Amino acid sequence: MGEQGRWSTALNTKLLTTFVASKLENESWIPDFDIWDYLSLNGDADLAAAFFKMFWPDFVEVNGCVLLRYQYSVEGLAKWLEHFNGNKARVEAMMNHVHMRDLFPNSPKDVDHIEELHEFLAGALILSWKAELSEAFPGRLIVFTLNQGYGPEVSFHQGDPE
Repeated sequence: MGEQGRWSTALNTKLLTTFVASKLENESWIPDFDIWDYLSLNGDADLAAAFFKMFWPDFVEVNGCVLLRYQYSVEGLAKWLEHFNGNKARVEAMMNHVHMRDLFPNSPKDVDHIEELHEFLAGALILSWKAELSEAFPGRLIVFTLNQGYGPEVSFHQGDPE
């Protein structure tokens, strides 16, 4: 798929099976139940802070490569630099890719719309990572990709990998 223009931040709450159930359960006392009500009733500060770090993660620069800190290891970087014959853009693309299914393994498996929801979340990751990377590394060309493999996969690298 590659990078598309700007992803929509409009969320179709009908894709959220637990939101829909919570809305039905609480509509008698919260008639205009919305996503804020859902979060207030079901979320907590610990989980919100953890999700913030997913959507606004730490990045490191090592040997000219910009990498997700949680994906970085000295050994991994050395392995991929050797594998890609020193092509740093290809190394970054490999080390910075994430599978949405792996980030959300507890998502319902018995719904038809999980791929659509994962694509929405992939777009949200790209929007937030793009903002953080442009602030952390001003003037750098960061290329994002959204591909389909094992579900939606997000990645980024500097410049063109070829």
